Amino acid sequence: MAKTVEIKIPGDIEFRVISNAFGFLIASAGLMAGEMVRLRSFDYWLDDIVPLLLLIWMGFRLYRNFLSTITAYQDFIPPAAEIRDRHIRETLRSEKAAVAQIAAKTGYTPEQVVEEVAKRIETKKADALKKGKNSH
Repeated sequence: MAKTVEIKIPGDIEFRVISNAFGFLIASAGLMAGEMVRLRSFDYWLDDIVPLLLLIWMGFRLYRNFLSTITAYQDFIPPAAEIRDRHIRETLRSEKAAVAQIAAKTGYTPEQVVEEVAKRIETKKADALKKGKNSH
């Protein structure tokens, strides 16, 4: 029988990765402002032991949490072919939906068109008569 392995992953794993990345950046900034960089010599590593330890610790935690996140989302990330097929299907659906919406638009019957044209002609004649009477 196949043995299943259960991995316990905390619910806030993404936030841990982000916070460890920021901690790593802050520790790097502390190291850059330290004696080793200022004097350009590894002989002063003892003066920068706190930023070095923080950098190592944050790097380890970032690596561990990043791997946990990748492991947690491994089943949720579809292969590239599936992403491409899904994109094609969604594109086709949206195109069909647009065509269906255009075809579903109500049109005028021939009788309605004749009535509207007749109304416009009568309106234009009435406007022309009013202009003719006003000009005399």
